[in-house]
Amino acid sequence: MPEANTEGTPAAERSQAGLENAASILQKLGKLLGAAVKSHAFGRTDYAKQIEEANRLAGQLDWKTFKTNLEQEASTVRDKEDSNLRSRREKLHQSAHAAQWHAQMGTQYDRIDIFQVEYEGATAVVKLGGALLERLRESDGEKLFERLRQLRTALEKMPFNREVFFNLLKAAHANGRRAMAGGDEFVPVRDLHREMVLERARASERFRKSAELKNIDSYSLPQFIYDLARFIREGVTIGGERIVTQTPSMRESKETVHIPNLDHPTSSEVAAARLAVKPA
Repeated sequence: MPEANTEGTPAAERSQAGLENAASILQKLGKLLGAAVKSHAFGRTDYAKQIEEANRLAGQLDWKTFKTNLEQEASTVRDKEDSNLRSRREKLHQSAHAAQWHAQMGTQYDRIDIFQVEYEGATAVVKLGGALLERLRESDGEKLFERLRQLRTALEKMPFNREVFFNLLKAAHANGRRAMAGGDEFVPVRDLHREMVLERARASERFRKSAELKNIDSYSLPQFIYDLARFIREGVTIGGERIVTQTPSMRESKETVHIPNLDHPTSSEVAAARLAVKPA
């Protein structure tokens, strides 16, 4: 197949153009070989013609150049990702500061607004209050910040009414106490989250009309933690009652959630393993 005149074209552009051309040929070749295999299996007479055409197409591809272009492109991608990884945390903090978000760089992780961002190679592990929110493979710090912005917006968009939330929480707390041996007034926060999912379903007209799993609205643990933070932002009391959190013991440390301070995101969080609703 005649080579295009690439004099003066940058190597990267030539490599990409070569890959695009190879992709077109390989796509046609793949379809043709697939048809030929079926023809052979069913003893069709067009098998010989299809194999000849496949051989002709394969001859149009400069396999050596194709392999070289692939190696060059893979090397370019690796180099770019390595460079991004080296500057990821710096760019993440630069983006946060530019957006006037609170940010702190730790030894093993970063605090960006209400999020804790840990790193596992190219994967960023985003947590809220100790609960996993998202794992994403992103080596670019600026793109990582944009994703954090989207996650923050999604949490904020969840409808929230302080009185409605408290009534659901109170019912969830009562159900949690009944399910516990001894009826302890403090219920594990993660158990409360499960009961909150059920209470929200009971309050949903869609679920009442058709009690199916698909009609239960998603309500993640990070969203529950965020809603607790929204409630506490205006105080722990409502009417004649209040929310009381219990400091975790060593045994409960893995089950503890950390309720963020929404007005001062990088300040101390409220560590809560268990929660109770009591008279104010």
